[in-house]
Amino acid sequence: MMHAGIALFLFIASPLVGGSRQPWGLAITALLAICLPLSSLRPRIGLFASLVLAWIGLAGAEPIALFAIAIPWFICAMLLSRGHPRRTIYPAAAAHALALIIYASQTPDGPFFGTLATAIIATPCLTAGEMVRLHRQATARTELERQERLERQRRLVISELHDTVVRDLSHAVMLAEQARLTHPDDELLHRELAAVTAPVRSAIKQLRNSLKAMSAAKGDDALLLLASSPPPPLSETIERVRASLAQRDTVLLVEGLELLDHQSITPGVHQQLVRVIGELITNASKYAPPSTKVSLLIETDDRTVECMCVNAIGPDTPPSTALSSKIGLEGARRRIETLGGTFTVSKTAERWSVVFSVPIQDDDAT
Repeated sequence: MMHAGIALFLFIASPLVGGSRQPWGLAITALLAICLPLSSLRPRIGLFASLVLAWIGLAGAEPIALFAIAIPWFICAMLLSRGHPRRTIYPAAAAHALALIIYASQTPDGPFFGTLATAIIATPCLTAGEMVRLHRQATARTELERQERLERQRRLVISELHDTVVRDLSHAVMLAEQARLTHPDDELLHRELAAVTAPVRSAIKQLRNSLKAMSAAKGDDALLLLASSPPPPLSETIERVRASLAQRDTVLLVEGLELLDHQSITPGVHQQLVRVIGELITNASKYAPPSTKVSLLIETDDRTVECMCVNAIGPDTPPSTALSSKIGLEGARRRIETLGGTFTVSKTAERWSVVFSVPIQDDDAT
Protein backbone atom coordinates (compact mmCIF):
# COMPACT_ATOMS: atom_id res chain seq x y z
CA MET A 1 0.00 0.00 0.00
CA MET A 2 2.85 2.38 0.78
CA HIS A 3 4.42 1.84 -2.63
CA ALA A 4 1.05 2.28 -4.30
CA GLY A 5 0.63 5.59 -2.48
CA ILE A 6 4.10 6.74 -3.57
CA ALA A 7 3.32 5.72 -7.15
CA LEU A 8 0.09 7.75 -7.09
CA PHE A 9 1.94 10.78 -5.72
CA LEU A 10 4.61 10.56 -8.45
CA PHE A 11 1.98 10.35 -11.18
CA ILE A 12 0.03 13.35 -9.85
CA ALA A 13 3.15 15.46 -9.27
CA SER A 14 4.83 14.63 -12.58
CA PRO A 15 2.96 17.19 -14.75
CA LEU A 16 3.60 19.86 -12.13
CA VAL A 17 7.41 19.57 -12.34
CA GLY A 18 7.93 19.61 -16.09
CA GLY A 19 6.51 16.28 -17.07
CA SER A 20 4.43 15.82 -20.19
CA ARG A 21 0.70 16.47 -19.96
CA GLN A 22 -0.02 14.73 -23.23
CA PRO A 23 -1.72 11.32 -23.20
CA TRP A 24 1.43 9.52 -24.35
CA GLY A 25 3.63 11.12 -21.69
CA LEU A 26 1.06 10.59 -18.97
CA ALA A 27 0.71 6.93 -19.98
CA ILE A 28 4.48 6.32 -19.72
CA THR A 29 4.58 8.14 -16.38
CA ALA A 30 1.65 6.10 -15.09
CA LEU A 31 3.27 2.83 -16.17
CA LEU A 32 6.56 3.85 -14.55
CA ALA A 33 4.73 4.65 -11.33
CA ILE A 34 2.97 1.27 -11.41
CA CYS A 35 6.39 -0.41 -11.54
CA LEU A 36 6.99 0.58 -7.91
CA PRO A 37 4.26 -1.57 -6.33
CA LEU A 38 4.88 -4.21 -9.02
CA SER A 39 8.54 -4.46 -7.95
CA SER A 40 7.42 -4.97 -4.38
CA LEU A 41 5.56 -8.13 -5.48
CA ARG A 42 7.58 -9.22 -8.54
CA PRO A 43 11.06 -7.68 -8.16
CA ARG A 44 12.66 -8.82 -11.41
CA ILE A 45 9.62 -8.07 -13.55
CA GLY A 46 9.12 -4.65 -11.97
CA LEU A 47 12.79 -3.68 -12.33
CA PHE A 48 13.02 -4.81 -15.96
CA ALA A 49 9.72 -3.10 -16.87
CA SER A 50 10.83 0.17 -15.23
CA LEU A 51 14.08 0.15 -17.20
CA VAL A 52 12.33 -0.42 -20.50
CA LEU A 53 9.66 2.22 -19.82
CA ALA A 54 12.25 4.76 -18.62
CA TRP A 55 14.29 4.26 -21.78
CA ILE A 56 11.15 4.65 -23.90
CA GLY A 57 10.37 7.85 -22.01
CA LEU A 58 13.90 9.16 -22.62
CA ALA A 59 13.70 8.44 -26.35
CA GLY A 60 10.18 9.86 -26.76
CA ALA A 61 9.33 13.30 -28.07
CA GLU A 62 7.40 14.28 -24.95
CA PRO A 63 9.47 15.14 -21.83
CA ILE A 64 9.09 12.95 -18.77
CA ALA A 65 9.65 14.34 -15.26
CA LEU A 66 13.13 13.58 -13.93
CA PHE A 67 11.93 11.84 -10.77
CA ALA A 68 9.70 9.64 -12.95
CA ILE A 69 12.73 8.74 -15.09
CA ALA A 70 14.61 8.00 -11.85
CA ILE A 71 12.06 5.36 -10.74
CA PRO A 72 14.42 2.46 -11.72
CA TRP A 73 16.93 3.80 -9.18
CA PHE A 74 14.19 4.00 -6.55
CA ILE A 75 13.38 0.37 -7.27
CA CYS A 76 17.06 -0.60 -7.06
CA ALA A 77 17.28 1.06 -3.64
CA MET A 78 14.15 -0.76 -2.46
CA LEU A 79 15.47 -4.13 -3.65
CA LEU A 80 18.87 -3.49 -2.06
CA SER A 81 17.21 -2.75 1.27
CA ARG A 82 15.30 -6.02 1.07
CA GLY A 83 18.43 -8.09 0.52
CA HIS A 84 18.07 -8.97 -3.16
CA PRO A 85 21.29 -9.97 -4.99
CA ARG A 86 23.61 -7.07 -5.76
CA ARG A 87 24.75 -8.77 -8.96
CA THR A 88 21.33 -7.97 -10.44
CA ILE A 89 20.71 -4.55 -8.92
CA TYR A 90 23.97 -2.72 -9.61
CA PRO A 91 24.20 -3.66 -13.32
CA ALA A 92 20.61 -2.45 -13.75
CA ALA A 93 21.39 0.86 -12.00
CA ALA A 94 24.54 1.33 -14.10
CA ALA A 95 22.67 0.52 -17.31
CA HIS A 96 20.01 3.10 -16.52
CA ALA A 97 22.65 5.74 -15.70
CA LEU A 98 24.40 5.02 -19.00
CA ALA A 99 21.14 5.25 -20.92
CA LEU A 100 20.31 8.57 -19.28
CA ILE A 101 23.71 9.99 -20.20
CA ILE A 102 23.47 8.75 -23.79
CA TYR A 103 19.97 10.08 -24.42
CA ALA A 104 20.72 13.37 -22.64
CA SER A 105 23.86 13.86 -24.78
CA GLN A 106 21.62 14.77 -27.70
CA THR A 107 21.24 18.22 -26.08
CA PRO A 108 24.12 20.71 -25.52
CA ASP A 109 24.14 20.27 -21.76
CA GLY A 110 23.12 16.63 -21.97
CA PRO A 111 26.28 14.81 -20.77
CA PHE A 112 26.63 17.14 -17.80
CA PHE A 113 22.93 16.81 -16.98
CA GLY A 114 23.03 13.02 -17.18
CA THR A 115 26.09 12.78 -14.95
CA LEU A 116 24.62 15.27 -12.46
CA ALA A 117 21.30 13.44 -12.33
CA THR A 118 23.12 10.18 -11.67
CA ALA A 119 25.17 11.80 -8.90
CA ILE A 120 22.31 13.52 -7.09
CA ILE A 121 19.69 10.79 -7.49
CA ALA A 122 21.24 7.38 -8.14
CA THR A 123 24.08 7.64 -5.62
CA PRO A 124 21.89 8.67 -2.63
CA CYS A 125 19.29 6.04 -3.56
CA LEU A 126 21.83 3.21 -3.68
CA THR A 127 23.57 4.46 -0.55
CA ALA A 128 20.29 4.59 1.37
CA GLY A 129 19.43 1.11 0.13
CA GLU A 130 22.77 -0.25 1.36
CA MET A 131 22.35 1.39 4.76
CA VAL A 132 18.89 -0.11 5.25
CA ARG A 133 20.19 -3.47 4.01
CA LEU A 134 23.06 -3.45 6.52
CA HIS A 135 20.70 -2.47 9.34
CA ARG A 136 18.32 -5.29 8.46
CA GLN A 137 21.18 -7.76 8.28
CA ALA A 138 22.45 -6.64 11.68
CA THR A 139 18.93 -7.00 13.10
CA ALA A 140 18.60 -10.45 11.54
CA ARG A 141 21.95 -11.52 13.01
CA THR A 142 20.91 -10.26 16.43
CA GLU A 143 17.64 -12.17 16.22
CA LEU A 144 19.46 -15.31 15.06
CA GLU A 145 21.88 -15.05 17.97
CA ARG A 146 18.94 -14.59 20.34
CA GLN A 147 17.24 -17.67 18.93
CA GLU A 148 20.48 -19.64 19.27
CA ARG A 149 20.79 -18.59 22.90
CA LEU A 150 17.21 -19.63 23.55
CA GLU A 151 17.88 -22.94 21.81
CA ARG A 152 20.97 -23.56 23.95
CA GLN A 153 18.93 -22.71 27.04
CA ARG A 154 16.20 -25.14 25.95
CA ARG A 155 18.78 -27.87 25.46
CA LEU A 156 20.28 -27.14 28.84
CA VAL A 157 16.89 -27.26 30.55
CA ILE A 158 16.16 -30.66 28.98
CA SER A 159 19.55 -31.97 30.04
CA GLU A 160 19.25 -30.56 33.55
CA LEU A 161 15.79 -32.04 34.11
CA HIS A 162 16.98 -35.43 32.94
CA ASP A 163 20.22 -35.32 34.93
CA THR A 164 18.68 -34.07 38.18
CA VAL A 165 14.94 -34.58 38.63
CA VAL A 166 14.62 -37.86 36.72
CA ARG A 167 17.73 -39.36 38.26
CA ASP A 168 16.84 -38.28 41.80
CA LEU A 169 13.32 -39.67 41.49
CA SER A 170 14.74 -42.92 40.14
CA HIS A 171 17.17 -43.01 43.05
CA ALA A 172 14.29 -42.55 45.50
CA VAL A 173 12.42 -45.49 43.94
CA MET A 174 15.57 -47.61 44.15
CA LEU A 175 15.96 -46.82 47.87
CA ALA A 176 12.30 -47.72 48.43
CA GLU A 177 12.81 -51.06 46.66
CA GLN A 178 15.88 -51.75 48.75
CA ALA A 179 13.91 -51.02 51.93
CA ARG A 180 11.14 -53.36 50.79
CA LEU A 181 13.63 -56.17 50.12
CA THR A 182 15.36 -55.57 53.45
CA HIS A 183 12.05 -56.07 55.34
CA PRO A 184 10.22 -58.80 53.40
CA ASP A 185 7.76 -59.55 56.24
CA ASP A 186 6.65 -55.99 57.00
CA GLU A 187 3.37 -55.74 55.09
CA LEU A 188 2.56 -52.25 56.42
CA LEU A 189 5.90 -50.95 55.15
CA HIS A 190 5.27 -52.65 51.79
CA ARG A 191 1.91 -50.93 51.43
CA GLU A 192 3.31 -47.54 52.40
CA LEU A 193 6.24 -47.88 50.02
CA ALA A 194 3.92 -49.00 47.23
CA ALA A 195 1.72 -45.96 47.85
CA VAL A 196 4.79 -43.73 47.49
CA THR A 197 6.60 -45.45 44.64
CA ALA A 198 3.57 -45.85 42.36
CA PRO A 199 2.98 -42.10 41.82
CA VAL A 200 6.75 -41.49 41.66
CA ARG A 201 7.11 -44.07 38.90
CA SER A 202 4.20 -42.45 37.07
CA ALA A 203 5.80 -39.03 37.45
CA ILE A 204 9.12 -40.35 36.10
CA LYS A 205 7.38 -41.84 33.07
CA GLN A 206 5.44 -38.65 32.35
CA LEU A 207 8.55 -36.51 32.75
CA ARG A 208 10.59 -38.73 30.44
CA ASN A 209 7.84 -38.59 27.81
CA SER A 210 7.70 -34.80 28.11
CA LEU A 211 11.47 -34.50 27.72
CA LYS A 212 11.39 -36.74 24.67
CA ALA A 213 8.65 -34.58 23.16
CA MET A 214 10.64 -31.42 23.89
CA SER A 215 13.77 -32.85 22.32
CA ALA A 216 11.97 -34.24 19.26
CA ALA A 217 10.33 -30.86 18.60
CA LYS A 218 13.63 -29.56 17.20
CA GLY A 219 14.97 -32.80 15.86
CA ASP A 220 17.17 -33.43 18.92
CA ASP A 221 16.58 -37.16 18.95
CA ALA A 222 20.05 -37.81 20.37
CA LEU A 223 19.83 -35.12 23.05
CA LEU A 224 18.37 -37.30 25.79
CA LEU A 225 20.88 -40.03 24.99
CA LEU A 226 23.66 -37.48 25.40
CA ALA A 227 22.14 -36.14 28.61
CA SER A 228 21.70 -39.61 30.04
CA SER A 229 25.34 -40.48 29.34
CA PRO A 230 27.24 -39.96 32.60
CA PRO A 231 30.36 -37.77 32.53
CA PRO A 232 33.77 -39.44 32.81
CA PRO A 233 34.70 -40.31 36.39
CA LEU A 234 36.32 -37.34 38.04
CA SER A 235 39.33 -39.45 38.99
CA GLU A 236 39.98 -40.14 35.29
CA THR A 237 39.67 -36.47 34.44
CA ILE A 238 42.07 -35.53 37.24
CA GLU A 239 44.66 -38.10 36.13
CA ARG A 240 44.41 -36.91 32.54
CA VAL A 241 44.85 -33.27 33.58
CA ARG A 242 47.78 -34.16 35.84
CA ALA A 243 49.53 -35.97 33.01
CA SER A 244 49.02 -32.98 30.72
CA LEU A 245 50.28 -30.52 33.33
CA ALA A 246 53.29 -32.69 34.18
CA GLN A 247 54.63 -32.09 30.68
CA ARG A 248 54.89 -28.39 31.61
CA ASP A 249 56.26 -29.06 35.09
CA THR A 250 52.93 -27.91 36.55
CA VAL A 251 51.08 -29.74 39.33
CA LEU A 252 47.42 -30.19 40.15
CA LEU A 253 46.54 -30.04 43.86
CA VAL A 254 43.16 -31.53 44.84
CA GLU A 255 41.63 -31.34 48.29
CA GLY A 256 38.21 -32.48 49.51
CA LEU A 257 37.30 -34.66 46.54
CA GLU A 258 35.84 -37.30 48.85
CA LEU A 259 33.21 -34.79 50.01
CA LEU A 260 31.34 -35.28 46.74
CA ASP A 261 30.22 -38.64 48.16
CA HIS A 262 28.38 -36.85 50.98
CA GLN A 263 25.05 -38.52 51.70
CA SER A 264 23.15 -35.27 51.19
CA ILE A 265 24.32 -35.00 47.58
CA THR A 266 21.77 -36.73 45.38
CA PRO A 267 22.87 -38.64 42.26
CA GLY A 268 21.61 -35.93 39.91
CA VAL A 269 23.44 -33.15 41.73
CA HIS A 270 26.54 -35.34 42.00
CA GLN A 271 26.58 -35.86 38.25
CA GLN A 272 26.25 -32.13 37.60
CA LEU A 273 29.06 -31.34 40.03
CA VAL A 274 31.30 -33.87 38.31
CA ARG A 275 30.57 -32.25 34.94
CA VAL A 276 31.28 -28.73 36.22
CA ILE A 277 34.44 -29.60 38.17
CA GLY A 278 35.78 -31.57 35.21
CA GLU A 279 35.19 -28.54 32.98
CA LEU A 280 36.91 -26.20 35.46
CA ILE A 281 40.11 -28.16 35.91
CA THR A 282 40.35 -28.92 32.20
CA ASN A 283 39.90 -25.24 31.39
CA ALA A 284 42.42 -24.18 34.05
CA SER A 285 45.02 -26.64 32.77
CA LYS A 286 44.93 -25.05 29.31
CA TYR A 287 46.12 -21.67 30.53
CA ALA A 288 48.32 -22.53 33.52
CA PRO A 289 51.91 -21.43 32.71
CA PRO A 290 54.87 -23.82 33.23
CA SER A 291 56.28 -24.44 36.69
CA THR A 292 53.14 -23.34 38.52
CA LYS A 293 50.18 -25.12 40.10
CA VAL A 294 46.45 -25.58 39.62
CA SER A 295 44.44 -25.91 42.83
CA LEU A 296 41.03 -27.50 43.35
CA LEU A 297 39.47 -27.18 46.80
CA ILE A 298 36.08 -28.67 47.77
CA GLU A 299 34.36 -27.99 51.09
CA THR A 300 30.92 -28.69 52.57
CA ASP A 301 29.03 -27.68 55.71
CA ASP A 302 26.23 -30.27 55.25
CA ARG A 303 24.02 -27.60 53.66
CA THR A 304 26.12 -26.44 50.73
CA VAL A 305 29.01 -27.64 48.63
CA GLU A 306 31.61 -25.04 47.79
CA CYS A 307 34.37 -25.42 45.25
CA MET A 308 37.27 -23.19 44.21
CA CYS A 309 39.50 -23.75 41.19
CA VAL A 310 42.57 -21.53 40.84
CA ASN A 311 45.43 -21.34 38.36
CA ALA A 312 48.21 -18.84 37.82
CA ILE A 313 48.31 -16.55 34.80
CA GLY A 314 51.63 -16.20 33.02
CA PRO A 315 53.02 -12.75 32.20
CA ASP A 316 53.11 -13.65 28.51
CA THR A 317 49.49 -14.79 28.35
CA PRO A 318 47.51 -12.51 26.00
CA PRO A 319 44.57 -10.85 27.82
CA SER A 320 42.14 -11.97 25.12
CA THR A 321 42.82 -15.65 25.81
CA ALA A 322 43.45 -15.59 29.56
CA LEU A 323 39.83 -16.48 30.25
CA SER A 324 39.43 -18.77 27.22
CA SER A 325 36.40 -18.54 24.96
CA LYS A 326 34.13 -18.71 28.05
CA ILE A 327 31.81 -21.14 26.27
CA GLY A 328 32.59 -23.96 28.70
CA LEU A 329 32.45 -21.60 31.66
CA GLU A 330 29.09 -20.27 30.57
CA GLY A 331 27.73 -23.82 30.40
CA ALA A 332 29.13 -24.51 33.87
CA ARG A 333 27.55 -21.32 35.19
CA ARG A 334 24.15 -22.32 33.83
CA ARG A 335 24.38 -25.76 35.41
CA ILE A 336 25.26 -24.31 38.80
CA GLU A 337 22.53 -21.66 38.62
CA THR A 338 20.03 -24.34 37.59
CA LEU A 339 20.90 -26.15 40.83
CA GLY A 340 20.16 -22.94 42.75
CA GLY A 341 23.82 -22.10 43.34
CA THR A 342 26.14 -19.19 42.62
CA PHE A 343 29.05 -19.08 40.19
CA THR A 344 31.77 -16.40 40.28
CA VAL A 345 34.72 -15.91 37.94
CA SER A 346 37.51 -13.51 38.93
CA LYS A 347 40.88 -12.56 37.48
CA THR A 348 43.83 -10.61 38.80
CA ALA A 349 47.23 -9.94 37.29
CA GLU A 350 48.58 -13.14 38.86
CA ARG A 351 45.76 -15.65 38.91
CA TRP A 352 42.42 -16.74 37.54
CA SER A 353 39.83 -18.36 39.81
CA VAL A 354 36.32 -19.76 39.80
CA VAL A 355 34.26 -20.21 42.95
CA PHE A 356 30.84 -21.85 43.04
CA SER A 357 28.44 -22.87 45.77
CA VAL A 358 25.53 -25.31 45.49
CA PRO A 359 22.91 -25.96 48.18
CA ILE A 360 22.52 -29.66 48.99
CA GLN A 361 19.89 -29.30 51.73
CA ASP A 362 16.98 -26.87 52.13
CA ASP A 363 17.36 -24.30 54.88
CA ASP A 364 14.08 -25.43 56.45
CA ALA A 365 14.98 -29.12 56.36
CA THR A 366 14.86 -30.89 59.67
